[in-house]
Amino acid sequence: MADRTDGSGVLMAFLLGGIIGAGLALLFAPQSGKRTREDIKEFTEKTTDTVRDISEKATKEIGELYEKGRGLVEERVPKKEEKEAKGKTKK
Repeated sequence: MADRTDGSGVLMAFLLGGIIGAGLALLFAPQSGKRTREDIKEFTEKTTDTVRDISEKATKEIGELYEKGRGLVEERVPKKEEKEAKGKTKK
């Protein structure tokens, strides 16, 4: 199995642990059920917003990296027409 050296696995584990820990802290807090439900709702909304923001940022960055990589490949890999033209002139 390949090792992940980019740290994304560690980051995901850290975030998941934080979410689970925060949820458990809310559930075991000594306060009324109504207040706990309000806290859970507020926490869920904040977490959803954070995940959405991270997802949008990651999508944007992946798109930019894709376009950059595509440009590099197009610069370095000769096109089929160029190869054919070079092949015809060498004869």
